Amino acid sequence: MAVACSSLTAGIDADGNSTATTASITPGANRLILLSVTSRTGITANPNEPTASGNGLTWVVIASIVWDSDSSSRKRTTLFRAMGSSPTSGAITISFGGQNQTNVIWGVDECTGIDTSGTNGSGAVVQSATG
Repeated sequence: MAVACSSLTAGIDADGNSTATTASITPGANRLILLSVTSRTGITANPNEPTASGNGLTWVVIASIVWDSDSSSRKRTTLFRAMGSSPTSGAITISFGGQNQTNVIWGVDECTGIDTSGTNGSGAVVQSATG
């Protein structure tokens, strides 16, 4: 079986709050759900690593990197994975631990034809690397 991915939602939140909420999605059972989040602060501090919640799933960080860290508008990109046998419909809440973000951009993709072993999609993600 070939791996295939499709977009469930994408968006931007520029309200300057410490949380952002996606549109409602309906993930399929035992499908790998990937959430990519890029955020920016308007201060000279690195953006907090976000957490994600929603859809009855456990969202696990695969990788999180800070970039443009020498500017006064620092940025972070974080990639999450999740998978479950009976996810629920609804929005995903992205939280930055009380730190306001100038902009938050996200994309949510659903992949089929993947390894469903492991917990929360761990079998489908072989490894991550930074550098």
